[in-house]
Order: sequence, then C-alpha cells, then structure tokens
Amino acid sequence: MSFGNSPNIPRLPDEKQLIGEDNWRPFKREVTFAVQSKGLMGYLDGTIAHPNKYPAPIYPPTQLTTPLFSPTPYPEEWEARDRLVAGAIVSNIIDPVRLGIDETKRASEI
Repeated sequence: MSFGNSPNIPRLPDEKQLIGEDNWRPFKREVTFAVQSKGLMGYLDGTIAHPNKYPAPIYPPTQLTTPLFSPTPYPEEWEARDRLVAGAIVSNIIDPVRLGIDETKRASEI
C-alpha cells in the first residue's frame, strides 16, 4: 500500500505555535486551517472513524489506495493519516511534555 499521496502539513511559525492557554484559540484556528486545506479534517474532528478491518469480501483490496479525502480509508491509510494530523498538532506545540500532551492518542483526542 502506497502513501505517496500524503500531504505535508505545514509547520507554523514560532509565534503561532502553542505555548499554553493564552494562545490556544489562534493555535487551534491555524491547525484547523492547515488540516482542512489538506482534506484531513475528519481525522482532527473524529468524523472519520478508525476502520476495524478491510470491507468484506475484498481481501486483498483491489484498489491499492483510497483518495486522501475518502471517508472510508483502509486501516493502514487511516493510521498513517491520523498520525500525520497528530504530528501537525504536536509538532506545532512549543513544549508538549510540559503541557501534558499524550502523543500516542488519536489526533481527535489530542
């Protein structure tokens, strides 16, 4: 399975990265715009659910990838896309450890 169509989520300038509650609202807006522009909002808001398995009876799948904006990605695609969105959040936080960010959570739970 290829993830060659995965977009790069932009890194925010330092002044727009999350430092705490004081700049939460502008940070959220910037991350939301970045994720929306790549067609990945469903991973951020949790509306694209993690698929439990491949749809029956197609295994192995006849189509190798789904479009990036697909609401029904294959399990491996969902994992990669969710991690991409989670990375867009975490990599734009000045000190995620100090803020208690759990990087292992799904993007919609961070």
